[in-house]
Order: sequence, then structure tokens, then C-alpha cells
Amino acid sequence: MSLPVSELHTTDLTDSCPQRVLLRWEGKLLPHAPTALVRGMVAGSACRFMHESMAWDNEEAPDHAMDYAWKQTMQDLEEDQRILTEAVEKNKDAMLKEIRSVLDQYITRLGPLFAKTEFVGCETPCTMTMDGVKFASHTDLIVRDSGNTFGYGKGKLIIFDWKWRQESPSKAYLARNLQFATYWLMARRGEFLIEDWAGYTPLPDADNAQLVWLHLPNLKPYTRKTITYNDDKEQHEYKKGDVRPLRSILKTTQYTDTDTKHIEQALLRRVSMYKAGFFPATPEPNKCSLCEAESFCPRFDTTPLEGDANG
Repeated sequence: MSLPVSELHTTDLTDSCPQRVLLRWEGKLLPHAPTALVRGMVAGSACRFMHESMAWDNEEAPDHAMDYAWKQTMQDLEEDQRILTEAVEKNKDAMLKEIRSVLDQYITRLGPLFAKTEFVGCETPCTMTMDGVKFASHTDLIVRDSGNTFGYGKGKLIIFDWKWRQESPSKAYLARNLQFATYWLMARRGEFLIEDWAGYTPLPDADNAQLVWLHLPNLKPYTRKTITYNDDKEQHEYKKGDVRPLRSILKTTQYTDTDTKHIEQALLRRVSMYKAGFFPATPEPNKCSLCEAESFCPRFDTTPLEGDANG
């Protein structure tokens, strides 16, 4: 079979449930916007406001950022014809308060670092064609670190991905993260839309871009006494209320030239699976739960579950 879409987005390639990809293409997903989605969108838009305004020292900027983030999220959801779930409506104030506390820490701890880098773009569209297949995505944040502020190398192009997940990723997980690998490959051989007037163009000096998973929840202080490694890789006792080390917030991957072929093969293998009509469900003990595909996803037992129409 041929692909029913003109281009593959990273969400099509990295969805934990490939069956949901097919359902999305067929227009069968329920139009719900759950808390996790809305919270991530609002947090990302707030961070984007700060980078694009460069108002790191403006005391009113966080308020403006939150106002912008909520309005932009509602606009994006309306364009996607999604509606807020009852849980989002009920817990909106608490969710926004939590995001604001993280944004304040983002500004305080990372703002001085970002202010020393060259801002390239937020929500930057990118594309890459390989073996006749067009791949597309958006990167959350791109900066050029001319002064080696973050320590990944002088002049290094850094692609940050804002993540709001319950669990911080392990090294093993990031090593197998196809989304990150695709971003790295796109930086190397794809094109990015930095300025509308210039169109899609390659990023200069991006052959070995640094990918960083920015774990937003870890910007919140510790809630109990914890003994872990600090940024100097020494064991340290943190008390309740202490801020977490940056190493727990900024998670990195390191690719080399020899990885290029493996990444290409992984992407094309996924494409060949889709073309063959193979969309395997991949349930996981802690991750396969109610989602917008739940009503259409096959289940092999008869135990009533929360959310069943007649359960």
C-alpha cells in the first residue's frame, strides 16, 4: 500500500502505539485535549514567549508569557478541532499555577544562560527527504552557543526539546529515542524554516548538533530530602525546597558520524512497515491507558475498564 499522507511527521514515527497512527490518518481519533497535552502546550508556548521576547529581566514578562500561552493553546486546539476534557476545565487554575512556578524557575535558572547564546528559532518547521519519502517536524528551540555557555562545545548548535513527562528519561531510553535521532539527522541533511521570507534552508555548521531533552518538571524544587549527584558529579544531600541540579533538567544524547546509517535504516524500516500495512499495537504496562484512540483500539478480554461506553 502507499502512504495516505504526503509526508511523515515525527509523531507518526515515534508514537508509542503505531495503531494510533493509522487511526489518526483515518480521522478516527476522538477530539479530546487531555491534561497532559494541554499542560505541555501551555508550558511550551510560555517558554517560547520568553525566548522570542528576550525579556529575561522584565518582571512583567512571566505574566505576559502565561496570558499568551493560554490564548495560543486555545487557538491551536480550536484549529485542530479539539475540545478540553472535563478534567482540564476543572483543574485549570491549579495547572496554570504549576506551569507558572516552573516558568519562574526556567527564567531564573536558564534565562541567564540562554541570554548568552544566539537565538535561532522556536517551533521551527523542518523537513528532510530520503529515498523519496518526505519527513517533517517542528523543533521546540534552537540556539547557537558561540561562547560555550552550556558546555557542549564552542559554537555548537543546540536543539532543545521541552518535555513535561512524569518520569525523567534514562540514558538507555534517550539512546533509542527516534525523535531525537531524526532531529539530529535533519540538522545534518535537512532544511529548516527560520525566516518565512527565506524559505526552507539548511542550518549552517549543524553536522553535529547537540540534542537536549529539557525536563521541565525537574525545574520544581525537591519535595523531600534527596541524596544524588550534583553538577560536579559529586554526591550531595539536597533538602526539601532545594533546586535540583541542572544535570537532572538537561538530558543529552551524543551521536557520531557512524550513527547516520543506523538512524536512516530505522526511519526507512518504519516507513516500509507502514507501507506494508503493518501497524502493530505496542501496549506497555504503565503507558497503554485511555487515550483518544481507545474507542477504536482492539482489546482481547472483556474486563470493563474506566471510560468504556457501557462500563
